[in-house]
Amino acid sequence: MKSIQRTLLVTSLLGCLVAQAGTDTAATTEEPAATSTATGLLVGKFPGETAWDRTWSAFTLYKDDNNPILQEFSLQGRLQVQSIYGESNDDSFNTSDYKDVSSANDENVWGNDIEARRARFGFKSKWFQSWKFEGQINVDNDGQDNSGANTFYKDIYDLFITYAPSDALNISAGKTKVKFSREQEISSKEILTIERSLLSNTLFPGELTGAWVSGKGIANYWIYELGIYGSDRVREFSSFDQGVVVLGKIGYDYSAQAGLDTAVASFHYMHNSDPAFADITDEAYKPSTSPSFTDSIALTNDITSGRFGLTTELLYGFGFEGTAEQNGQSKPIAQSDVFALSVIPSYYIADGLQLVGRLQVATCGDPDDLQVPARYERLAAGDQKGNTYTSAYLGLNYYLYGHKLKLMNGVEYSHMGGGDYDGYTFMSGLRFSF
Repeated sequence: MKSIQRTLLVTSLLGCLVAQAGTDTAATTEEPAATSTATGLLVGKFPGETAWDRTWSAFTLYKDDNNPILQEFSLQGRLQVQSIYGESNDDSFNTSDYKDVSSANDENVWGNDIEARRARFGFKSKWFQSWKFEGQINVDNDGQDNSGANTFYKDIYDLFITYAPSDALNISAGKTKVKFSREQEISSKEILTIERSLLSNTLFPGELTGAWVSGKGIANYWIYELGIYGSDRVREFSSFDQGVVVLGKIGYDYSAQAGLDTAVASFHYMHNSDPAFADITDEAYKPSTSPSFTDSIALTNDITSGRFGLTTELLYGFGFEGTAEQNGQSKPIAQSDVFALSVIPSYYIADGLQLVGRLQVATCGDPDDLQVPARYERLAAGDQKGNTYTSAYLGLNYYLYGHKLKLMNGVEYSHMGGGDYDGYTFMSGLRFSF
């Protein structure tokens, strides 16, 4: 862990030194005001038309597209807080109940009512016109690890390098979020609902270490991605001694033909060689289990036109039956196939005020192979498993400064066929990012 922290520190210092060298060089020219194009905190120039623009530009330490070595070095991060209340079959639950589930939940809840859903901090940079290096850590909200030592470092969320000579070819390696499904492709900074849908999270493989290639604008309209990753979820980087996850995507941008602002249809395929694998290699990091599916596919369609947006997604997971290694022991797994449809419409009813809906239906082959989401319906009493999950979400988002600062409110009705859950969850949150 110390070597990772040193690497991040050295990278930050190097970026600052190169940026300062560029500033000093500009200062020696005869007409610095006319020739210098650098902006950012280190040079004291904050571009933008509004006070919001200029404030957020302070997170860019240095930016100059004409610098042959360093074109950009910026800080990045996010803080997302939220509170919930729910009811199901005369049983109620709230954020305080979520806090009491585990010590991990406890450290992420401020007081009894505010959950720090995500807290991340890092940097992004561009070098030599074609190289990008960026990363973020998950911040330990209580400032202590499991041993009681003072630290704000919890784990690496992502850290990777990219060679990008053109939009058509980006080659990357490192640790990243594996973005299977359209909902997972959209950053948590920009999702329109407070939480993602059930099956999108069920099939999500996590943040993994690997290498991937991607591009867009192939023959003007095509988009692609292909990646291979170690399947183990670890605190930092995989040792590649377990299975692999392979993800492939192909998409088509038909916005010009359809006369829409944006319009992309895509197909995703993911293979998991070690479904349901889990291993705790660091007491300070408790990873979730790899999805219990050998293969997964997604068909997505995402459009926007003026104030209106619509995301539609079909998901299918091919279940796994056999044994899986979990923390050094073999465990029998019997997971049936799952299928889901998710539809997310949105409409700006006024400037900065957006109405959002979502309808999702998920089903499986066996009676109890679906379970209601951990956030937050599992807090209710009763049988949480079944074979058909349906939910309807209605939300209102207020954008103070786009997706960088917004308020989100939503209510979701959910029902689990074959189980006991039937109720509502009210959610309210603040999203801040830079």
